[in-house]
Amino acid sequence: MSDVRMMLDDPELTRRSPGEEFALAHARHGPEAAVELRASISDLFPPAKRRPRLTVRHLLRKAVVDADEVTVFAERAENTRPDDAAPEWEFAVGAETVRTQPIEAAVPVPKEILADPAALAAFVDYRLLVRLGTAENDVLLNGTGPIRGLLATPGLRRRPPDAGDGGSAARALLATAALCEWYGGSADGIVMHPDDWWPLVGDGAFLERLAVQGVRVSRTRMVPAGTALVGDFTAAATLLDRRSSVIRLDGDALVAEIREGLAVHLPGHFVLTELPGRA
Repeated sequence: MSDVRMMLDDPELTRRSPGEEFALAHARHGPEAAVELRASISDLFPPAKRRPRLTVRHLLRKAVVDADEVTVFAERAENTRPDDAAPEWEFAVGAETVRTQPIEAAVPVPKEILADPAALAAFVDYRLLVRLGTAENDVLLNGTGPIRGLLATPGLRRRPPDAGDGGSAARALLATAALCEWYGGSADGIVMHPDDWWPLVGDGAFLERLAVQGVRVSRTRMVPAGTALVGDFTAAATLLDRRSSVIRLDGDALVAEIREGLAVHLPGHFVLTELPGRA
């Protein structure tokens, strides 16, 4: 007797891509197609395997949660003084409730693509997922709904402009990383605009030296050019991940949705800086 294999639905995406899973659903259900996946599909943009490009999500610690409201710890630095050797001794420690929310992206899909399962799968994987990643970066940085965004979080620190960097973006970033550590953190991530990231590629081995120190860089247009957010992303914030995604048709558009929240435990561990020659 021959070995018979059944290709069942793959909601955890162990064998198929999000696009392949949706194309299968569309072949079965047509315009009513929708798939619910037990995965965060913004992690699964295929070109990222060949040309790694970190998003804001990749810098953050992650916690899988099973509720829309989560209680987390938070520490504030209101009681610190400029001359404190270790300001964290004076942090006010408390708790707060953080809500998760949907983050959504949509893109019109031609009828000819819908009629071809292979083309539909590729369209989801290569066009819809990249739009979702951009939307997620925007929400995590600038906020909407319950997610305030890192750049709008009360307690975020700002490094004074023109602080003796000699016109060097690299020096500004290193000085900001040092300032991040003044609150007891250890800078391990930077978010910056592509216009500011690419010139650093030509600045010797600067980016490689950052990587050796465990500092990862995410480049995105969702942070203003001429600025960079430096922080201890691992300790200071947590991405609350519902591990729940939906892909569906809405009229002539394909829609992708993930559900997550952002808990910022130590806002003072994030420092926003202006970069010389850009601001």
